[in-house]
Amino acid sequence: MRPQRNLIHTLLLFLLLFFGNSLYAEVTARFISETGYDKGILWKVSSASGKSSYLFGTIHVEDPRITQLNTKVLDALQRSRSISLELIPDPQLQQKAMLAMLYTDGTTLQKVIGGPLYRRSVKAMQSRGMPEQVVALMKPWAVMTMLSLPKPQTGEFLDKRLYALAKRQGLEIYALENFEEQISIFDALSRLDQVKMLKHTLDELGKIPAQFEALKQAWLDSDLALLESLSMQQLEASTSNTRFKESMLDNRNQTMLERMQPRLKEGNAFIAVGALHLTGKTGLLNLLSQQGYTVKAVY
Repeated sequence: MRPQRNLIHTLLLFLLLFFGNSLYAEVTARFISETGYDKGILWKVSSASGKSSYLFGTIHVEDPRITQLNTKVLDALQRSRSISLELIPDPQLQQKAMLAMLYTDGTTLQKVIGGPLYRRSVKAMQSRGMPEQVVALMKPWAVMTMLSLPKPQTGEFLDKRLYALAKRQGLEIYALENFEEQISIFDALSRLDQVKMLKHTLDELGKIPAQFEALKQAWLDSDLALLESLSMQQLEASTSNTRFKESMLDNRNQTMLERMQPRLKEGNAFIAVGALHLTGKTGLLNLLSQQGYTVKAVY
């Protein structure tokens, strides 16, 4: 059972990291500078009626430089009555996660991706402690996403810390999305797209640590423009599937915008989403501004 527990843990980390990071944006960093949303991780969102809340752009990693939150973020959380996250940690998520990653209809990874790519995948996954009997049943997108992330160390990633702080403070806790919505984005990918993205990931394995360090440093510098630029480079190199990009970012932004409205109307809300959901023409900062909210960078 231990390999299964490791598999579940890794997927849960992936869901919060990969979807939260949203390394997929449609606009250029130049647009962000033109709209004034190039700097800032924590934003104050104020309505015409005077109700104020906070929008926090996260990057869901374990790095203590990030999980040890800035005092301005902690102060904003302390002033809030509710917190909204992309997903709420749920024990029932474990079983769903396991089933979502694996073929259950007799299909195998080797049948889908072929022998040479399968052998490369097994070798890479074994280096992360994943036995071949588990890898053999995994979907290509599941292997790709696990290999796209740094090896888990502590499990104390940023969203988990925010969730723990909110519970300790007694805040009302809400989710902006559900598991089925997130996982459907990947299951909707064609087999061809999944194989292409997996091959690209295997080809680029040696570069992933440096790519993540660059993303983390941009976040630490509150540099949304650089975050988006780096993310665009990674996305364009891995896939040309425009529909996937739209599903990963634009469509989810609209869903999040709609579901955060009750919290914004109440005021004193703390809303935490991946930092790349904030940026660009279709980003939450611009969408909120179009709805008449005033958005101002705090940190």
